[in-house]
Amino acid sequence: MLRVENVNKSYRTGQQVLANINLTVGEGEIVGLVGESGSGKSTLAKIIMQLESPDKGTVNFQNQQITKNNRKSFYEKCQIIFQNASNALNPMWTVKEQLREPLQHQKFVTDTYIQTMLQKVKLSNDVLHALPSELSGGEKQRVNLLRSILVEPKLIVCDEIVSSLDRLIQREIIDLLITLNKERNMAILFISHDLKAVSYLSERIYVMKAGEIVDEQYKEQGGFNFTDSYAQKLFQAMECE
Repeated sequence: MLRVENVNKSYRTGQQVLANINLTVGEGEIVGLVGESGSGKSTLAKIIMQLESPDKGTVNFQNQQITKNNRKSFYEKCQIIFQNASNALNPMWTVKEQLREPLQHQKFVTDTYIQTMLQKVKLSNDVLHALPSELSGGEKQRVNLLRSILVEPKLIVCDEIVSSLDRLIQREIIDLLITLNKERNMAILFISHDLKAVSYLSERIYVMKAGEIVDEQYKEQGGFNFTDSYAQKLFQAMECE
């Protein structure tokens, strides 16, 4: 469904951020992308979502290259959730206003529908009239997640969405993603440096190092058997924690 082909990106300083990136996400698949800070993960997410342009390479969705002409249609089918939940929410809007904004052109949306969807992400109806400042970090991220799934996307890109949350809330958000994936056959690209979270959630994992993908493995018998030495060291360190 999503296919990134030979993507390269450098900044004006001459620093190469991404080198020959090839990545795919199939329909209904959960794919992890891991790497240390500065490895290029978030830059790749921005290129996938057309927030930055690659120097070379293409991003294709449902067998069609994404361009300015079809970007609107792409955004209806692919959504991104960022790490900083507070920055993604308008501080002057209530949760109800935040949720209605991406659905303003869809006539079928009713208060009953929104309340039903709140239950999907384990939020009470009471939050509808709250401002972002009145919500916890976990509640803010659930609102962001709900904003994304209300438009019924085929794919969501999660960029470090649990890194600022405590372990219990992280697990709740990840379990929620798994449920949404099963119920809606919604594909997920889960980007994180949290190896435990990615291993628990993902069916397939890409490992990035210094702007390059150095390994790709499928989960087998509940785990991953990485062949690249860097990937092996990363995950061995996780096992020792």
